[in-house]
Amino acid sequence: MWDTADPRLLHFTHVENLAGIAATGLVADCRKPSDTVECADLTIKERRRTQAVRAGPGGVVADYAPFYFAPRSPMLYRIHRGGVKTYSGRQEDLVYLVSRVSRVEGHGLAWAATDRNAALATAKYTDQAARLATHVDWDVMRAQIWTNTPTDGSRRERRLAEFLVHRVLPWTAVVGVVVRTPAMAQRVGSVTGGLAHRPDVAVLPGWYF
Repeated sequence: MWDTADPRLLHFTHVENLAGIAATGLVADCRKPSDTVECADLTIKERRRTQAVRAGPGGVVADYAPFYFAPRSPMLYRIHRGGVKTYSGRQEDLVYLVSRVSRVEGHGLAWAATDRNAALATAKYTDQAARLATHVDWDVMRAQIWTNTPTDGSRRERRLAEFLVHRVLPWTAVVGVVVRTPAMAQRVGSVTGGLAHRPDVAVLPGWYF
């Protein structure tokens, strides 16, 4: 499950965005269409529009399509707890798009990865796939509970380490879609069933809270 040589990459989005992503790819925040159903914290997103990326093509974090390395992220937990004021929907309405580093590189895409939340000025960067095995805290990624402890006050921000794909991840780089319920799997299938590229759909409630 945890292939640190070719890490799995996860991005969750509202199911209503899926048809648009299948048509245009997963685009960077600065390029998102105005009708996107947003589930992110807009305050954090604004910070990402000025936070510099110090590897790969450079620019700012908002120039990239972001992915996490593990499910059950602190951001999803905030949504679960009603802590994102701009999103009032359910977890069930969110689906994970799954890719892999090898898929990104196979498409010739530029990228950069952080060791913690990319919105933080303290984030360290790499654009070398061979360094990901040590750049990312895989013990924290594997942990069911990632909350900070008295002796480690940055577990949460390290769980939010990101893989940033410059500009757009093509739909053909998506290898799977993960949902919480069978009903949502059917809904995703109704969107992707007629496409030339049809990623596998898996029901994994353990990826949610």
